[in-house]
Amino acid sequence: MTDHVLSFSSPIPPLLETKSDHCRLRIRFNQLSRERRLLTCLLVLFAIIMCGLLIGIFILSLTFQVLHQNDRQLLSTVVDINTTITAQIIDTTLITTTIELTTSTEKQLARYGESCDYDNGCESPFICHKKSSSSPGMCRCPMDYDFKRDKCVGDLNALCTKDIDCQQYMLCSGMNDGTRRCQCQKHFDYDNDKRQCRGDYQAPCESNIDCRANLVCNKTVTPSVCSCELFYQYHPAIRKCRGDPGAVCDRATAECVDNAECRDGACECSKQFVPDENKTCVDPCPLQTPNPSRIRYPGNCRKFIDCQQKSKTECPEPTMFNLRKQLCDYPKDVLDCR
Repeated sequence: MTDHVLSFSSPIPPLLETKSDHCRLRIRFNQLSRERRLLTCLLVLFAIIMCGLLIGIFILSLTFQVLHQNDRQLLSTVVDINTTITAQIIDTTLITTTIELTTSTEKQLARYGESCDYDNGCESPFICHKKSSSSPGMCRCPMDYDFKRDKCVGDLNALCTKDIDCQQYMLCSGMNDGTRRCQCQKHFDYDNDKRQCRGDYQAPCESNIDCRANLVCNKTVTPSVCSCELFYQYHPAIRKCRGDPGAVCDRATAECVDNAECRDGACECSKQFVPDENKTCVDPCPLQTPNPSRIRYPGNCRKFIDCQQKSKTECPEPTMFNLRKQLCDYPKDVLDCR
């Protein structure tokens, strides 16, 4: 019996104490009035909310610290960029100022046609041409160079170093004496009157002035080439375009085919010659003897050819040439031509 009493008086395990504490708390909570229980719940809820707020404030504080650090880094980067841009602007300003100073210095040099006192006072490649040592000079191109298209270009036989030193359609060619001089390209000949190289048949061109006399620049093909005008044919033996019978011509400069001449603004067969189907002028007078002194012009009843006088004549209206009578006659008496 003593052992049993001692066993009941031994300490209660912690787990049993915890459960009994919970039971007592529940019993005491249930014994509270309804208002106190509600108040207790509100206090517990308030404590939970306050803990949440504290945790939120802590998180926000950490976030603000990180953002503040990033802002400082960003501000430092912006300052560095502004410093770099400012330095570049300063460099650009210095370069612009240098260019303006250089330009202003160059503008002080005289250009073509302006007055000068010495060669260094002219822009390159101009030289100061002075008539006398006491009078001011004028900036001109060097010897054998002409001022064309706003630059000095070498004329025929002018000394040169490269092709661009010479006129259009010229090349800087090596000579037998060891020098390099401007010479006309292939298919081009030098025109002393125009003082330029002018193209032969099928030579490249930009305008009619680039082609030789009696040639025009044909721009209907690509690239443009020198060719003959309409109703003109090129004759390689004489290197000229010659007009066919009927071609428009100018008496001063025209070249018509053989046995033809420019008359009244057109190429016509001269004397007794008449045009044939090959656009050449042929002699229609018969070679055999005896032959009539006059023959009818081919395809024209009113016109006749005098083979002895080597001329062509047209009968007046309304007469026609009578081959049998060898004179102009009334149409009723001319039975072999209508």
